[in-house]
Amino acid sequence: MGQLSTSLQLNPVNLVRSTSRSIAKRSLLVAFAGMLAASSAWAADYKQAPMLDAQVTAGTLPPVAERLPKTPRVIEPVEKVGKYGGTWRSGLVGGSDRNWLFRIAGYEPLVAWDREWSGKVVPNLAEAVTASEDGKTFTVKLREGLKWSDGKPFTSDDIGFFINDIVGNKELLPNGVDWISSGGETGKFAKVDDANFTITFKEPYGMFMQRLAGVYGVQIVMMAKHYCSQFMPTYNKDGLDALMKEAGVGTWTELFIKKCAVDTEANERWQNPQRPTMEPWVIKDPYIGGASLVTLERNPYYFKVDPEGNQLPYIDDMSISVNADKQTLVLKVVNGEIDYQDRHVNDNANRAVFTDAADKAQIHLVDGPNADMNTTIISLNLTSKDPVKREIFNNKDFRIGLSYAIDRQAIIDSAFVGQGEPWQAAPRKESPYYNEKLAKQYTEYDVAKANEHLDKAYPKKDSNGFRLGPDGKRISFNIMVMPALGDFLDSTQLAAQYWQAVGIDAKVQTVDRTLFYDRKDNNEQDAAVFLGSGGMGDAIFEPTFYFPFWNETLFAVPWGNWYASGGKAGEEPPAAAKKQMEIYREITKSSDPEKQKALMKQLLDISADEFYAIGISTPGPLFSATKNNLHNVYPRPFAWTYPSPVASNTEQYYFDPVK
Repeated sequence: MGQLSTSLQLNPVNLVRSTSRSIAKRSLLVAFAGMLAASSAWAADYKQAPMLDAQVTAGTLPPVAERLPKTPRVIEPVEKVGKYGGTWRSGLVGGSDRNWLFRIAGYEPLVAWDREWSGKVVPNLAEAVTASEDGKTFTVKLREGLKWSDGKPFTSDDIGFFINDIVGNKELLPNGVDWISSGGETGKFAKVDDANFTITFKEPYGMFMQRLAGVYGVQIVMMAKHYCSQFMPTYNKDGLDALMKEAGVGTWTELFIKKCAVDTEANERWQNPQRPTMEPWVIKDPYIGGASLVTLERNPYYFKVDPEGNQLPYIDDMSISVNADKQTLVLKVVNGEIDYQDRHVNDNANRAVFTDAADKAQIHLVDGPNADMNTTIISLNLTSKDPVKREIFNNKDFRIGLSYAIDRQAIIDSAFVGQGEPWQAAPRKESPYYNEKLAKQYTEYDVAKANEHLDKAYPKKDSNGFRLGPDGKRISFNIMVMPALGDFLDSTQLAAQYWQAVGIDAKVQTVDRTLFYDRKDNNEQDAAVFLGSGGMGDAIFEPTFYFPFWNETLFAVPWGNWYASGGKAGEEPPAAAKKQMEIYREITKSSDPEKQKALMKQLLDISADEFYAIGISTPGPLFSATKNNLHNVYPRPFAWTYPSPVASNTEQYYFDPVK
């Protein structure tokens, strides 16, 4: 029995804070190839949760030693070895809040971020990874004896199934999967044996390990071949009709998505209790329409142990309420009905509420750094289907004028209790990719400058003082806001008021998550608002608001689709954005952090020149509301790219006393 303790140094630049120390010129490939296993000893026998004892005694479940791989991953507890038992209570908001489930229980990639998010990845389902000298071929060794939650072996065939049968299937994924592509082509899978395989790319892929450790890298280990293949015509042509009829769907692709999901962020990932997973807890009561409660229960085949050989997780199960709004969830925290929660409740305005209720609710607040770079990014749709609005939004003087018109400090004081500073869509000062021009340009509140730029763009006004567009009609547009996923409604409403004051008829329109994404995906929004991720070292692999990167780039979704699909979908962007895309391709090829940094500067300089989107302010620190008897909670960074809190090893959370 052993633990692979040597971590993979993917990028020596610290992802959470900048560093001034020199970076060794050693190739990443050497670091991959030099991985060594270190022995780790514990009690002679593995131990399991008491709730599984009866099944083992009855013979319906194998002994714990037979359920674990030959070399389990050993998780060092944050505080100390925990106790088994208890139910973790938390909450969702609305019918499409699936990413809270991902954030607490859905992150088990081949290689994972280290707990500190220091810039390293560590072995997880994979025990070792080596790369060829040219950076094109990656050889992966899985932990021998891994098992899915239904007890079936997890092998190289499952990875091959994803790459060959899913990514390569144009009916299921017509645009492929960009993170497992290089040079416009999907990596080629080759099986060595059940525990070893290679992935070979057309071009060097220096960021591949970072992609595997990221939130979307989970996709490669989500679908068990022995289960999911039955929903594909290649493997079950004769039986598909019956399965489709039973599921109430009309096509095999609908059936596959319903049963196995495809996207890491899909609701379907949490709707099928029969789908095998590699995660610490598995769905029992699914997250389906009309559900008021979602539950997960212990995975008896989970592959991790603590230093004393106790199989994780410590906590038996999860109970997640589905709430109509954020305020209902805040009240549950105040009433002591939540054991751990950060999503939806960690608005700055709630700090005082939770502090006052701390004794009654038996909770305390755990602070952590915020890796986001902006509280409120307002993206005018540069690819609007309305030709008049498209012309207006693409006028840079128009966007500059809107930016000068915003009193950011007043918004910070009123909407964010004084936390943060005026900021555009740009990496934070702590980031190695900080770009002062991009961050601070046009952020001063100056009505004269606002009117100067707006007059250059559209000087004519109607009788009520509103500016007229190129069609002679009042410039009027809606700003689409999704209150459930961010503390940016008040800030957006205030920004719209400032724009009204300079003659722009901007209105805030609140929508739920489903409608937001329907409109965004169909390019039907005038403008949209979201938080700004990619604020620290993660800017290099989360450049959503720095150039048209993918379909979450709200200022130009079709341009993002064009890039992500290799020009096969979406709309071809203008020259500046295409130049950024070329630069980013060079970044992904390189394994040299200094070269990556230099290229990223070029990319961000273009972002500053183009001024794609309008930001308000940097976010202040965030917090979680945590029960006093819940232990091993790490004060980790708050980020989507991390992702938090699951990347800090939620499987080692425990209750003391257990209730």
